[in-house]
Amino acid sequence: MISVNCDIRELISELENKDFFEMIYLLDKEATAVERQLYNPKSEISERQICGPEYVSSLKKLIFYLRYGARPRGLRQEDINFFDSVCEKNDHRLPH
Repeated sequence: MISVNCDIRELISELENKDFFEMIYLLDKEATAVERQLYNPKSEISERQICGPEYVSSLKKLIFYLRYGARPRGLRQEDINFFDSVCEKNDHRLPH
């Protein structure tokens, strides 16, 4: 997992200097790792800190936002603004 604290802002900051497809890949990889913790309590990963389903939901909303450029409901405006600033630094402008 990228964010050991299950912090969406920590994860977003790790996306700096990544291209568009790599950002989607890393978000998807993080969401998959967290879901494995949630739904397979016997795995090695689950012995570490377990993130909640809210974190997975936020990750999926960011992936949706990147893929379609539409702001998903339920994602905090401050997270969207922070994510937009990272995308601008990476020269990826999303349609709004």
